Amino acid sequence: MIRVQITDRLIAEAQELIEGIKPENMSGYSVFKDENLLMGAIGEVAVIDYCWTNDLLAYKHQSNKSDIQLHSSHTIEVKVQKVTAPPQMHYRVNFASMMKDKEKSDFFFFVHLQYVAGRPEAIWLLGGCSWDKFFRMATLHHEGEPMMRHHADGNHVPNGRYYNTDCHDLPISQLAPPSAALKHFKSLQAKEEAQ
Repeated sequence: MIRVQITDRLIAEAQELIEGIKPENMSGYSVFKDENLLMGAIGEVAVIDYCWTNDLLAYKHQSNKSDIQLHSSHTIEVKVQKVTAPPQMHYRVNFASMMKDKEKSDFFFFVHLQYVAGRPEAIWLLGGCSWDKFFRMATLHHEGEPMMRHHADGNHVPNGRYYNTDCHDLPISQLAPPSAALKHFKSLQAKEEAQ
């Protein structure tokens, strides 16, 4: 995992992304609030920055099907989860089943956006995996099932909340770390440049 401090520049770039969203690309996303859009945009900017800092060409994808497009034309869906504490390897990332066809990409990249005293403090780049691999490895939970609090020793107990939609989840430990995901993305770019 990589911690990235939230800066005024990162927030300004995220707000620019939001301003550039075409309204027709958001039809069918009535559940999104301004905070959700900002959280998603901060995550996307952080992942794009990470790629560029490490000599990988990545850009904002110009449709609602994916968030980022690599120079190799492969796409990445960035999933952001709001948290109040630093992530642990046994914590889980998730993806709502109803979005599986709406947001299909080649890869997932998961991040946690940590809030402190009600303000975004840091982005944690957790890692990634291919779209297909995520759904092969993830656990499917159905609407109405109890949500669990997962502990480092492998035990889990109900946390008092319930899934409000069908959802897939996967432990952070099952993701390729950011450096490994980046290495894979760079190999795709190298193949593209060699052709």
